[in-house]
Formats: sequence, structure tokens, C-alpha cells
Amino acid sequence: MNTTQLVLVGVFAALAGACVGSFVGVIVDRMPYPLDEPDEFGDLWGTRTWREVVGGESRCSDCGADLRRSDNIPVFGWIRLRGRCRACSAPIPRYLLLLEVLVPALGAFVVWRLGGLHWVLLPALWLIPAGVAVAAIDIRSFIVPTKIIWPAFAVSVVLTISAALLDSHPRYLLGALVGVACLSGPLFIVWFVLPSGMGFGDVRLTVLLGWTVGYVAMTIGASDRVIQSVFMAVMCLGIAAVVGIVFSVVGLGARGRKAKVPFGPPLVFAALVCIGYAGNILRFFQITG
Repeated sequence: MNTTQLVLVGVFAALAGACVGSFVGVIVDRMPYPLDEPDEFGDLWGTRTWREVVGGESRCSDCGADLRRSDNIPVFGWIRLRGRCRACSAPIPRYLLLLEVLVPALGAFVVWRLGGLHWVLLPALWLIPAGVAVAAIDIRSFIVPTKIIWPAFAVSVVLTISAALLDSHPRYLLGALVGVACLSGPLFIVWFVLPSGMGFGDVRLTVLLGWTVGYVAMTIGASDRVIQSVFMAVMCLGIAAVVGIVFSVVGLGARGRKAKVPFGPPLVFAALVCIGYAGNILRFFQITG
């Protein structure tokens, strides 16, 4: 590609990523809703059906006024409205703008770190909107929606199988399975021994994350050794634990000793770091060939 073509591809990718980020914002805004009283699991939030999430026109959550199509343009719509509803001037949540910027930025990061256009990008890029949506909902409501995890995992399985076959390396799928076992296994044990200390939603989330981290790790280098997936899954768990501790310290300091601290965002952050820097980490520890 020449410079002009690269610029055009970059602009198109940024716009597409912003649109995906806008849809992620819709999911984060509409899917969780507060309950009048805790459910049987002690959660204070429930989740709407996908029909309710994606159905209907976009409207202000305060006055109910329908938004114009131009108001729904990612990033520019929020800036044009100056972050307020056109009808009632109620503030539009800033996290919607953040998601519209964050998703394409993370997409560019993953493409850059994985060295350009390769089939491994199929599951790697898919993890971004799914992971960001789960992390944002966890921050907002302290729940990890099953309605996102399992559909996202099913799509991820299809994409990884497709990528492995297109790369003529079906053995890569073994890395995905190992990633799930090594990332989900320890958290399942923690949940089983101390269920009050961790929600089972985090265990479900690690199935999605471990599958992708393990697959990407297996594609690094020419050796395609299973130990690469094992090491990166353990590394992901370690990074998430460190980030989770930082989150806990900040959360406890800001909200008090009884504050709840979501573990989903540290898990998603750690998974994206491990995907982006898998090659550097494996070569540093001389794991890959």
C-alpha cells in the first residue's frame, strides 16, 4: 500500500472502531438496571434481554426525547451536543464518549503490537469490544453479564477455528484450550473455596479471556509450544492480581473499607496486555523458539 491508501485504511478503521465503541456504549448503558431488592445471588443489578438492549430508537434517559441521527455520530455527536441532551440539557454520560475513543484505540494497539494484518487478529480484535463492555458494566454495576460472556465466547471459538485453519495451524487451538484451563482453573478453585470473596462471573470471564490469550501465545514464534500458552495464562493472572490490588487500595481509600471492588476490569486489562506484549514477554523469559 502507498501512503494515501494507508491513510484511507487507517481512517476507515478508526471510524469503524468508533462505531463499534458506540454500540458498546449502548450495551453498557442499557443492559444493566437496578433492582428494587437484591436477587438470590445478592446482586443489586439485573440485566435486560438483548431484544431490549438493541431494540428501539436512541433517546435521552432523563426526558425520553428521541436523538437525531446526527447526534448518534460517534465522538462528533457528543462533542456537537457538548455532552448534554438537546431537549432537556441533561448531561450525557462521559463514559459513552470514552468508549467511542477507547475501542478504536485498543484496536490500533493490538494491530500494531501483533505486527499488522494477520489471521490471529480475528479473535484478538473481537475480544476488545466484548471485554470492554464487560469491564465497563462491572465497574458500573458489579456484575459480569452472562448474556455477554457466552455469546462472545461462541463467536471467539468460531473466529479462532477459522484463523487456525486459514493459517494452516490447527494445533494453535490446543493453546486456546490450555489458556482456558490455566486461567480459569485457579480462579475456579478460589471461588469454590471462598465463594464470598469472588463472584462466579469472573470465572466465566476468564474462559473468554483465557481462550484468546492462550491462542495468541501459541502463534508467537516458530515453535508453537504449549508452554507458551501456559506461561502467558499464568502471566495474565499475575498481572490481573497486581492491578486488582491497586484497584482495591484505591477503592478502599475512596469509598471506605466496605467498598466492593470489581475484578473484571483488571482481568480484561491483563488479557489485552498479554495479547499485545506476548512476543516480548515470551522472548524475555526465553520461552518461545
